[in-house]
Amino acid sequence: MASKKTLTQHQKIFHLTAFSMLSALIIVLTATPVGYITTPLFAVTIIHLPVLVGAIVFGAPDGAALGAVWGITCIIKAVVAPPTPLEGIIFRNPLVALVPRVLAGLVAGLIAGAFRRFGEKGALRALGAGLSAAGGAVVNSALVLSSLYLLYNTQLDLGGIQIGGWGKYITAAAGLNAPIEIAAAVVLLVPVSEALRQALKRMQ
Repeated sequence: MASKKTLTQHQKIFHLTAFSMLSALIIVLTATPVGYITTPLFAVTIIHLPVLVGAIVFGAPDGAALGAVWGITCIIKAVVAPPTPLEGIIFRNPLVALVPRVLAGLVAGLIAGAFRRFGEKGALRALGAGLSAAGGAVVNSALVLSSLYLLYNTQLDLGGIQIGGWGKYITAAAGLNAPIEIAAAVVLLVPVSEALRQALKRMQ
């Protein structure tokens, strides 16, 4: 993709439109149950996908900004209308809800940018997109889970009721949710990011 300094007017409009649509999608997915695939054992989020798409196609600043949209929306939801009292407590904390999302978008964009410096051949581009998606998803999962472990492993005050021992639940989430979310990011984002990149290229 061309650098932002050399974007044509059409590309700038496409960039702004795509960023706005990705932001709107993040807000909708975060604010509604649509952003989660629920099974009898666990729930898997797909909200990280638009963040990583923006990071791969448009770069690290856009990835970080989209991650911030996700994190801020998550905090607002936790304060205003949390799905459960537990989520209302843990996801209003910026260390859990905001910082990991921003860094996930930033890291994915940096990886994609590093690969672009080596060339734009199809196989290399696909490899860069896959590694960017995986890297961003890993960063998000690792930071969220480690923050939960560090902050809430010993004891949690849930409406006056003291609940402890969250380490085993976080470990279970890491073992079930994270690999699925990472795999989904790699499988889905390589073709999606390539389609967006080709649309942007046709506007040159």
